Amino acid sequence: MKSSIKYWIFKLKYLVALAIFGGTIGFVGDSSIMNRIGQQQEISRLKSEIDEYNRKFNQDKKTLDALKNDPEAVKEVARSRYFMKTDNEDIFIVEEEDE
Repeated sequence: MKSSIKYWIFKLKYLVALAIFGGTIGFVGDSSIMNRIGQQQEISRLKSEIDEYNRKFNQDKKTLDALKNDPEAVKEVARSRYFMKTDNEDIFIVEEEDE
């Protein structure tokens, strides 16, 4: 009976050490699984932000090309963005209130 108790203590010692090692790898340090999950979420958020900026860049590039080549586009941008008008024209600006 004494030899079986020593056997189980010897065997559990390695299981406890393995559990501590696994917990350390999983939850502590810069390379932990929890930290890597957070980093993956941050990467996906930044990729979507990059896509949004690329979309805005392409849209602004098209507008800039139109402004360089088309005089009507200059009038359209001046009227819509800067609320400019011609001599015989009135402009009404309607702003929506946030509730």
